[in-house]
Amino acid sequence: MALPSLIPDPSQPTEILRENRGRDARKRPRGKRASVRNRLRACAHRAPLPSILLANVQSLVNKLDDFRARIKFQRDIRDCNLLCYTELWLNPAVPSQAIQPAEFFSVHRMDRTADSGKSRGGGVCMMVNNRWCNNANIVTLTRSCSPNLELLALKFRPFYLPWEFTSVIINTVYIPPQASIDTALGEFNWAHTVSGTTSGRCTYRGWGFQQR
Repeated sequence: MALPSLIPDPSQPTEILRENRGRDARKRPRGKRASVRNRLRACAHRAPLPSILLANVQSLVNKLDDFRARIKFQRDIRDCNLLCYTELWLNPAVPSQAIQPAEFFSVHRMDRTADSGKSRGGGVCMMVNNRWCNNANIVTLTRSCSPNLELLALKFRPFYLPWEFTSVIINTVYIPPQASIDTALGEFNWAHTVSGTTSGRCTYRGWGFQQR
């Protein structure tokens, strides 16, 4: 039986009558981050699909400082599994170590060759986050350069994949503005067919397409 002194007085205003739950009452947690974005950030390198950043940089050398600053200070870019770039405007005189954004990224690139009919510009590149896939588990499937298509295809066996898949194939493609779209798509389909049949059980997941 409650003591008379603890029974609320009905004559008092309702604003001052509060439910007394005591010190043992469990408080509602505040500030918990449970959104989809934060859950994905927590397992950035164990997602079912790889995170890919695709950009047409139009000369990478003069953007290296900004590029490395974004890797250092922007978590979403730093945790990307793949950075795919087109139009690097590089040549064999520039080593891959010179354009490496951070020590935990490996660089796989294909510069424009004389087969394209031009001596400057172009080029495609993939920078792979080693936290997602070790460099030893990366195989180059296709390197193609023609007047209509520049293609780099890599096969990955990352640390984490859904059990339905054994590997991932990523294609980075650049189609010059003066190229024939039909011819470029024909060359890409042929290269994709060859890489898919010679690499055993592989899963083609995505590719970059860039046209000005």
